[in-house]
Order: sequence, then structure tokens, then C-alpha cells
Amino acid sequence: MKTVRTEMPWKKGATSVCDPDKPYVVLEQENETILLKRQPDLKKLYLEVTSRCNLECLSCVRKHWTETALQEMDMDLVRQIAAQSKELPHLNRIHLGGFGEPLSHPHIVEIVNIFTDNGLRVSMSTNGTLLYPELSARLIRAGLEHVIVSVDSTEKELFESLRVKGELHQVLQNIDQLQRNKKRLGFHNPRLGLEFVMMRSNAHQVKELPSLAKELGATSVLLTNLLAHSPEMYREVLYEQPGQDRLIKGDVLAPPAWDKQPLMHVFPSRRTWPVVAEDWILWATMTLPRMYWSSERKCSFIDGQAAVIRADGKVSPCYALLRSHPYLLDNRQKHVEAYLVGDIREQPLLDIWTASEYLKFRYTVRNYNFPSCMDCQVNKYCEYALSNDDCWGNSPSCADCLYSQGIVRCP
Repeated sequence: MKTVRTEMPWKKGATSVCDPDKPYVVLEQENETILLKRQPDLKKLYLEVTSRCNLECLSCVRKHWTETALQEMDMDLVRQIAAQSKELPHLNRIHLGGFGEPLSHPHIVEIVNIFTDNGLRVSMSTNGTLLYPELSARLIRAGLEHVIVSVDSTEKELFESLRVKGELHQVLQNIDQLQRNKKRLGFHNPRLGLEFVMMRSNAHQVKELPSLAKELGATSVLLTNLLAHSPEMYREVLYEQPGQDRLIKGDVLAPPAWDKQPLMHVFPSRRTWPVVAEDWILWATMTLPRMYWSSERKCSFIDGQAAVIRADGKVSPCYALLRSHPYLLDNRQKHVEAYLVGDIREQPLLDIWTASEYLKFRYTVRNYNFPSCMDCQVNKYCEYALSNDDCWGNSPSCADCLYSQGIVRCP
């Protein structure tokens, strides 16, 4: 039986023993030997069906990434993913999102149909501007289970300054028509959720979200912090940086701003509301992000056994490593290189998921074997902190990932 010892490019000094005939990978790390079992236990797939978008939002990574080619996922690729899902018995959810607008894909209804016909639950994140009544009716019939609409302001002027080329009244009108179509067609789904990116300029509106959600019939509100990709947007950051005095008392939070002066705002005390249908009542909820750095770190993508597939078919562990892009932390700019673990046009998804490198990366993230870069005294002078490497030899490193902190959140 042939045994192959391979270097691990993302973890210096560690090696693996990989026998393609064995159901496990042997990881030799420091003074321990770990067996990582190959299992078809992928549970959730995020699909970036397009990298195009009809808006030019100020906070969007698309304004700053190094990508040049914008594209839609071709339908053969969609069918290939659906067919391969049968080899993954734990896979039960497809989420259409990524860094493009899913509704701009010309075959979006067919995409939803393909996955629901294969017994998969389908959800979607959208800016809501293209969710026109005729399209929403077709998505309802196709079996879309959950749609999450981004609403970053409750005021027309502020909304349209943040979501350039978007119109608040159009989004709200589309949501209203979606709910009317559900009632007319006799469907409970898709459930409606709202997503709100909290910034200095819109923080005063957070208290209005439960009332807005109740009015629109939304069953959830996802509140997240801003991931700043430019110095201008970093001025909008609300979450606290390490080393600052934290002023938290009850629901009142005073994180430091760009000028180190606290911005007082209050999270709403009422974070649940009833959503009433003809034959049921659901208590809807609003979930809040963490507002400060902590030693507790957890990756929702890895722990949720999820993966992301880009429009070009390349696979990444998470949104944070999906595309090469800059973002700012503690007044320093960091450059992240995309980390791609495979291409489903060249290799089955099951083989990618159970590949040696991807298994060991997930093990490292699950145990969070990374330094705490944001607490390090030499952080501002460290070359590793400028990229997604770290001084422990990890490449990529998740040491200062905002997603793992729960500061930035996604569906």
C-alpha cells in the first residue's frame, strides 16, 4: 500500500500522511499525532451564483477587491453541484449569496428550482431592488424557503447614500408585494428576514428595526457590524478595538469612534415581536453582533460544516477568504489573499471536502490554533498582520477575523 507524506503549505513545520485508500488522514503536529476522518458531512453550501451587482454600495468589497472578471455561474455548473449533492447525505441547505446580487442572474428561478427539486432547502440574501412582484411570485412557486433583504437605513436619504443606485421605497414596495403574493398563492414561504449593517451614521435607527420588521412581516433581523475596506468607511466603524476602555452598561454601548470619542446608542429593549398568519403565530427575533474583541473565537462556517462556491466554480472555506481584498483593522490596512481549496469543474465536491489540506485547515480553525493578533503589543509593527499569515506559521491565518469574533455576521 502506497503512503504519501506531504508538506502542508498553510502550516509550516507540519506534515500529513495521506493514504488514498484509508478513510482518514494522519496529522503529525508538534508532539501529537491526530487522525482526521474523511466524512461526507458537508451540511451547507453558500453559492455565489453571480459576482455582478446592480448597486454600488459604499461599504461593499466589490469597490476594492482585485478581481477584474465579473461573471455568472453557468447552468451546467449549477446542475453539476445539484447532482453531486446526492453524494453528500448531510447537505440540506443552499444559500444563494456571496458578493454579487443573486437576483441579477438571468436564470435565478431555474437555479432555485433545480435545488428544491433535489430536496434541498434554499435561502437567499438580496438587496431587494430586483425582487419585483412577477419574479417574487415565481420564486415562491419554485420553493424558496427564506429570503433575507438588506435594509441599512429606515430613512430614504441615508439609505440611498449608502446603497448607491438603490431606492428605499422600491425595496419596501417589493417586500410588500412578496408578502401579498405569498398570501394570494397560499404559501407560508419564503420567510422574510432583514439584514442591517450597523455604522455610526445609521446606529440611531437600530431601535426602529423591530417595529419595521413587524410591519413588514419579517421573522428575523440580523444585525451586523461594518467590515471596512477603506479609510473612509473605517470612520463608520462602531465595534471596539482592543486596548480601549470599554463602556458597557446594560443595553448602552459606547465604543470608541475614529476620534476616540464614544458614540452613545441604545439597542432596542424589545427584540422579539409576533408575526401572525392565518393559522399560526411566530415569535420573531433580532440577533445582535458582538461589539468588542474577545479571546473567544468561533467560525460559523467551519463549525456549521459549510463551504462557499464562487461563480467560477472555485471552492473556499468561507466568505472572508472567498476573494482577495483589503480591509482595515485598528487603523492599519490588511490585505487578504483568496484561499481556494478546489474547483468543482475539475474535481467532485466530495473529493474537495475530504481532501487532506482542507481537512487539516478545518481542524485548525475548529480548535482555533491561531495567535490573538489584535491583543499583541507589536501588532502595529508586525508584517504578518498586514496579510493573512501569522507568526505561528499559518497561511492563511484566521487570527484577526471579524467573522470569527461575531463582530461581522452573515446568514
